[in-house]
Order: sequence, then C-alpha cells, then structure tokens
Amino acid sequence: MDSLANKIPELKFSSNAEEIPWDNAVVWTIMPRVGPRVYEWIDAEHIRYVSWTNGIVNIMPENNSILSDKCQCIVLPSGFVWVGRKVKVS
Repeated sequence: MDSLANKIPELKFSSNAEEIPWDNAVVWTIMPRVGPRVYEWIDAEHIRYVSWTNGIVNIMPENNSILSDKCQCIVLPSGFVWVGRKVKVS
C-alpha cells in the first residue's frame, strides 16, 4: 500500500481507527493474514459522489483530484465499506 499511496496521495491508510476521519471519508478495510486490520480511505474533498448497488460501492473522483487523472471510478466489492455522513451520495 505504501507505493500506491506515494503515487496517489489521496488514498490514505492506517491500522489505527482513531486516525480516520469517519464523518468525512469513504473507508474500507482489509484483514491481512498476519497483523492488525488495515483501514484505507479517501477524504470527501476528493470525492464527487458515491453510489452503491447490491453491495458494490462506486466512488467517482472529484474533477480536480489527482484520482481523476488516473481513473474514472473506484469500485469496491462488498465487505466493510463505511460512507461518512458528510460524503456526497447519489
């Protein structure tokens, strides 16, 4: 994850749940085979909107975000995905 975060600074990650801006982000998690749970997130300021259907979450990047230079959409499969209350949804 370090190398991806270096290339795309909008993607954040931490094993400490206290560091996460729960109200202002889309957060997802992975449980590695060894070690603590890792949370990954994108802050709301980098998100145009979020939508979901049948457990699949789609994140559309804001036009001025570095993410929009790299992709049109981020698709997250079902699992733990948290959409903060201040994130725009459609």
